[in-house]
Amino acid sequence: MIKNIFIMKSTGELIFYKTYEDIFNVKLTSSFLSAIFSFVKQTLKTEELSEIEVGLFRFIFEIEKIRNDELLFALFSDRTENLIELRKQLREIKNQFLNKFDVDLLTDHYDGEISKFLDFENNINDIMESSKQLISEEIQEDLINIFNELHTFSSFVVSSAILTQTGRVIVSYLEHNVLTEIIRLLEGRFLAGNYIVNELISLEKFGVLSLVGINDSFISVIQFKKNCPFETGLVISKRFSNRLQKLIC
Repeated sequence: MIKNIFIMKSTGELIFYKTYEDIFNVKLTSSFLSAIFSFVKQTLKTEELSEIEVGLFRFIFEIEKIRNDELLFALFSDRTENLIELRKQLREIKNQFLNKFDVDLLTDHYDGEISKFLDFENNINDIMESSKQLISEEIQEDLINIFNELHTFSSFVVSSAILTQTGRVIVSYLEHNVLTEIIRLLEGRFLAGNYIVNELISLEKFGVLSLVGINDSFISVIQFKKNCPFETGLVISKRFSNRLQKLIC
């Protein structure tokens, strides 16, 4: 879940923020983000600030140079939220914000008055709504029925999920740590240019993990017990994937 969205000057002056879950002081957080950006620039000698993970959470950043200043766009979310999707949303937020407002209001002539930017919340809502639902509620109910049948079909099955190829969660019964590792794997593959998972099975510390591509958009995931033979896992996974394919394609 997305917790907060910040738009601010790199010097720490807050321009716009939206809160979905009030878990910390906004002004203190903007100062913290500014300090991070300053540290990266001055100590690491780079302006490449992409994301920072803190426990179960992550900050994602986009930086825009405007004349002699910089604007920092930051999104704070749960770690299990999909990085590729969040990055896409944050870039759209950045683009719409820069198109909507005069850059003079954001740099030399910025007077600290944030009320003039408040109506940008409508843009935020539209961006979030447009990326919300990939599968209808009716299909999702049918998916859950297939998952329930899978869990009673074989004693080897521990848990399961359906994700997008980029790692966005559609339906998941996986434990948090298992889901996090899978999302890391998919995000890493996607960023490295491996956009499509066709078939992947491996033995992990939490059991046998099987990923099968349903199509170019979705992946079925099954976690099996450690003693599950790979051949058995693949057969079950392919049958499960085929059933999902008939439903969502």
